[in-house]
Amino acid sequence: MVCRTCGKTGDHWTAKCPYKDLAPQPEGSTDRLDSSDATAIPPVTSSNTYVPPSKRLGAERNIGTDMRRRNDDNAVRVGNLSEDTCDADLKDLFGTFGPVVRAHDYKTGLSRGFGFVNFVSGEDAQRAINNLNGYEYDNLILDVQWYAPRAN
Repeated sequence: MVCRTCGKTGDHWTAKCPYKDLAPQPEGSTDRLDSSDATAIPPVTSSNTYVPPSKRLGAERNIGTDMRRRNDDNAVRVGNLSEDTCDADLKDLFGTFGPVVRAHDYKTGLSRGFGFVNFVSGEDAQRAINNLNGYEYDNLILDVQWYAPRAN
């Protein structure tokens, strides 16, 4: 083994070189940064460490603000659904009150007794609640309410 700092062979590792403080500084490096360099871009290193995208050169500070979030303002929760109910059934039933953005049974797509319907407008959602709450569907009485998100 050869120390890259002092050039001695077999005596020590480069990381443990006793002469590292005495070695000349490579050109272009300084111990201190000038005050004008305080806002300078950090140098690109060739280390094999992971750098998250938010910390990479040219990354914007507001990453993720453009991502679309699901809008639950016009969402309706439908309870007391039969096991045979599918997404298409929900769209057919609720589509008569206005355009439906999406209708789904929670997570798996299989009915677990409740589902969610997102409307384009709140007026359409309110009409669906007024008309379908207590409505008999597939031999069950539906429970239709405004969606209230769970607190995490």
